[in-house]
Amino acid sequence: MIPTKLLYLGAAGEHHVMSECFRHQREAFKLPVDRGFDLVVTDAHRHLAKAEIGASNTYPPSPDGPPLYLQVKSRQAHPVAPAAEAGDDRPRWEGSFTIKASDLRLICETPNAFLVCVLFIDISDQLSKARTAYAWWMSSAKVKQLRDSKHFIKSKSSGEELELHACYVEPAPNAPYVQNSYIALFKQHQGKDAVPGQLSSSERIPKDCFDFRKLSAS
Repeated sequence: MIPTKLLYLGAAGEHHVMSECFRHQREAFKLPVDRGFDLVVTDAHRHLAKAEIGASNTYPPSPDGPPLYLQVKSRQAHPVAPAAEAGDDRPRWEGSFTIKASDLRLICETPNAFLVCVLFIDISDQLSKARTAYAWWMSSAKVKQLRDSKHFIKSKSSGEELELHACYVEPAPNAPYVQNSYIALFKQHQGKDAVPGQLSSSERIPKDCFDFRKLSAS
């Protein structure tokens, strides 16, 4: 049984993603039946805009592209101590997203599907920062690439679930040069002496993936 706290967090993540879609003139709907996807996103706005602009009396063409199906995963990030041995004093938060193996397979096999991650971050001593949720999307092809490169690691608590680990990093306080915030993913360590579940640093999430205007199956 899913803990009540996680149910509320999951609902918060889904509504955050829906808000981002509506903010960029896209329609997002909660699916009434959970069969591996949480939201469906359409482009009816573009369809209607063409009808309003065009002078023809003919029925406007269908919206461009098929509906997009989103599986939304939400997690509360936790602060971690910077790596002192690397001389890195940048504040960071980590969180892991859990997904069923069957749902991961469904996303990989559905071209117009996406995995959307929402990382909630509590910054209690920096209340001027209004944004405490970071959401990004990954296409079916990208998710398949991450799966094949061992970014999805078997959960220690359940053999039927996998985990995707992410880390949010902020600029260091009083840094002498410009630093950008970023979110990086981790994967299974590939060293010959690595044990199952041991992580190694991997790629950063591209900026475009935080922009829901660019959500596209192409």
